[in-house]
Amino acid sequence: MKKMNLLKGALAFVSVILLSGCSGNSADKFYKEGLKYIDNGNYEEAASNFSKAIALKDDRAEYYIDYGMTLIMLKENREAILNFDKAILNKENVIVNKNNKLAYRGKGIAYYKSYQYKEAIEEFDKALSLNELSELDEDILYYKGSAEEKSGLYEEAIKTYTALIDNSASDDNAYNNRGYAYGKLHEFDKGLADYDKAISIKKGNYNHYLGKYFLLMEADRKEEAHTILKEAAGIKVDTEEDEFNLAKVHYYMEEYDMAINEFSKAFERGFEEACYYLGNIYEKREDYEEAVINYEKYIKAENIPKTALVYNQAGACLLKLGRYSEALAYIQTGLEYRDKNMEQPLKRNEIAAYEKTGDFEKAYHLMTDYINLYPEDKEAKKEYEFLKTRLPDVSSIKQ
Repeated sequence: MKKMNLLKGALAFVSVILLSGCSGNSADKFYKEGLKYIDNGNYEEAASNFSKAIALKDDRAEYYIDYGMTLIMLKENREAILNFDKAILNKENVIVNKNNKLAYRGKGIAYYKSYQYKEAIEEFDKALSLNELSELDEDILYYKGSAEEKSGLYEEAIKTYTALIDNSASDDNAYNNRGYAYGKLHEFDKGLADYDKAISIKKGNYNHYLGKYFLLMEADRKEEAHTILKEAAGIKVDTEEDEFNLAKVHYYMEEYDMAINEFSKAFERGFEEACYYLGNIYEKREDYEEAVINYEKYIKAENIPKTALVYNQAGACLLKLGRYSEALAYIQTGLEYRDKNMEQPLKRNEIAAYEKTGDFEKAYHLMTDYINLYPEDKEAKKEYEFLKTRLPDVSSIKQ
């Protein structure tokens, strides 16, 4: 399973410089009221107040910027982008550059949240090209690196994380993320060196041990991988979060009974991500009904980001249960995330779902595209030949 990125300062509401006017007017009162609602987590009311402020005075960049960030929280990313555009000015001075940097960053996040990673990277680069508000650069670089990873641009991601390391040699998360990117390029020694560096900087971070474990497994160095898990299991447990992370370690050690008990307690304490691991355990035990129940709990949870991975897992279990239409819906939702790391298994499961529903023509067309993308998949080629036999006249099918 892909290690989750640690994005610092995500969605920080940074209200900058007033461009004109008196702070005591009605527009400014609505704006300040909106900021209060943000602090309370009431984004609907915050958005309403920002909108009123803009209606009264439409030349204040900070109104558009904070309104845009609020819209991202409300998952209205397209509308957010339109507001960030209104804050951007084609001028060169310190105030404008600060506002422009915030707006480019906001646009990048909105595109990132919409799974439009190419566009996100372009906006992050624009933000990074401005020297003002350099304290935001670390956050922007983390977002950019994650967008590059999800686009399969691992060499570029390595450069981005290297920039973070050059800025702060004690940034353990940057070493962790760069280690993951090296692993995707099969540069195992470089990746392992980065994980070792991350561990040396912060020995109590379970993510660094688990990242090194995944990389050792991928390098087929299983004995060393299990040694790393034992080291992680020996980390001192001080908090409920530590207990949740220890449950992950027990999961990868295949101590499933212990892990189920620990994950169940973690879920009761508010760690909703535990449902994903419970789903995994039940899937491994071929209890697909219970696996789907837990994956759906994860998907419905409001406080954790969804991934293409969990939709693929839920879809795969639904295929096993013969609930093909439901499986197809989950798989196609997973494809909307445009995560290159999950594209192949999702496309393969999509073909299986169409085949199971009896839509052999659709399955045939998708398999044709799949083989062109992944010619190394020998089993797919066999399935392709089978699909041909399920069609009345292959020559009559539109290509």
